[in-house]
Amino acid sequence: MSIMASIIRNKISNAQAPAIAVTLKSYLTKGASINALAWAILGGKQFMSAVPTTILDYITATNKGIPKQAVHNLAEVIDVPMKDMATLLNVSYKTLGRKKKTDTLDSLSSSLSIEIANTVAKGLAVFEDMDKFSRWLQKENRALQGKKPFDLLNTPTGIKMVNKLLGRIEEGVYT
Repeated sequence: MSIMASIIRNKISNAQAPAIAVTLKSYLTKGASINALAWAILGGKQFMSAVPTTILDYITATNKGIPKQAVHNLAEVIDVPMKDMATLLNVSYKTLGRKKKTDTLDSLSSSLSIEIANTVAKGLAVFEDMDKFSRWLQKENRALQGKKPFDLLNTPTGIKMVNKLLGRIEEGVYT
């Protein structure tokens, strides 16, 4: 069970939990918007001073470049090593590893990170359980021709397919 799932299920106290996990638990219990969840996943105020209100706010962040810390937060939430995050972002692990937490990523990696965070936020909202969502991400899916949803998160087209599938699950369509 991931740290996030343990916190959401109250198996780890807030004092022992990473701040991002406590924040996400709070947002999930309040029924926060996908935008607010994605913002929290990427680090909240450390990522962007206020919750984005439109997609243009994310575009501004993409153009500036998001800090490596936001990617680290995303990796922590979905419980994957930074090596796998580097693969998802189409960046070499060594290049990502050399960056300081405050260094910014290029616009393409920033955009992919934001889109992945939005997908994770949608997945958390749909499944309402981090463990179930994590298992779903790692399980081969017939609607994706036997591919794992996680393996498609490295391209905008793949992210779109995963989001579409999450939408079908949310609507109760068998997939």
